[in-house]
Amino acid sequence: MATVVDVTVHSEQWRPMTFPAHPEDRVNKIKEHVRSKTRVPVQDQVLQLGSKTLKPQRTLSSYGIDKEATIHLTLKVVKPSDEELPLVLVEPGDEGQRHELQVRRSSSVTQVKEMIKMKTAISPKKQIVNCNGKKLEDGKIMGDYGIKKGHLLFLTYPCIGG
Repeated sequence: MATVVDVTVHSEQWRPMTFPAHPEDRVNKIKEHVRSKTRVPVQDQVLQLGSKTLKPQRTLSSYGIDKEATIHLTLKVVKPSDEELPLVLVEPGDEGQRHELQVRRSSSVTQVKEMIKMKTAISPKKQIVNCNGKKLEDGKIMGDYGIKKGHLLFLTYPCIGG
């Protein structure tokens, strides 16, 4: 029968989170659990056991975590930089006209839609913008979508009728 250990993640921002895990699980699996509870992207997490930073590809057992242990990890949120990122907006149609946008990770989707309006004269209410396969939603910021320099934003329009 597989051994189960309780992994408890402590951080300053959240209450302690406890997850069942197996000693052969990778640290990355714990990071995925943390992401599901906190929405902190895996790449922005640093998990530590004591003063040792845990590497994502190593197993819990490689750190000596066995069936007897409930481990306490420290979660540090590493803030991504907020420099301007050049993105490319692609309009629909055969031409697929392209526009450069300078966006920050902290920019709201509403702000980006206003930038798009300045370039295309299309009202934000009529814009459907996608990045990395996800529809950008008002009330969120660009950092929520993991944007990086050079990513493409695709503009589409609502379909009326069928």
